[in-house]
Amino acid sequence: MLELAAPAAARIHAEAGALGFRTHDVPIGRKTFAGLAAMRRLLAREHFDVVNTHSSTDSWMVALANVFRSKPVPLVRTRHISAPVSRNRATRWLYNRASAAPVTTGEKLRLELIEANGFTDVPIRSIPTGIPPERFAPAHPVQARVELGLPARTTIGILATLRSWKGHRYRSRPSACCARRATTCNC
Repeated sequence: MLELAAPAAARIHAEAGALGFRTHDVPIGRKTFAGLAAMRRLLAREHFDVVNTHSSTDSWMVALANVFRSKPVPLVRTRHISAPVSRNRATRWLYNRASAAPVTTGEKLRLELIEANGFTDVPIRSIPTGIPPERFAPAHPVQARVELGLPARTTIGILATLRSWKGHRYRSRPSACCARRATTCNC
């Protein structure tokens, strides 16, 4: 069974509940002592087989709450973003000791944690996220463009969480093939 621990005010908390997930209101939006205490209580009350975290804050809350447990709950630390990871002693502990299985959402992220950060004490796995592009390929592209009001020329879009370090605000010049409106473009 999957369960979710998040602040009750977080949108994911309500959405997970609506989908039938068991949810736990834990104030872990920020790294606070109240959040740590709440996580300690949750881990003591529930008997999780594994906890999968997806951000720095929840990773630290679970890792530190585990320090006080006689039998720590295995922590799977999933890393989604390519922002630099601190090279300090505490972060090395989080990845090399507190995490049973660090996971990245891409091979480049995995190699960066190993090569740039030296996180080598536990195997780091890459499980790429993604959806097969054919799932979103319209059966009738010309008709889809007309229905969506898109121009007949090539349209390029992006679907992402907007983060300052991803560079979405920067516009670059199209490559030569895009500028020529080539039918196949590998840029």
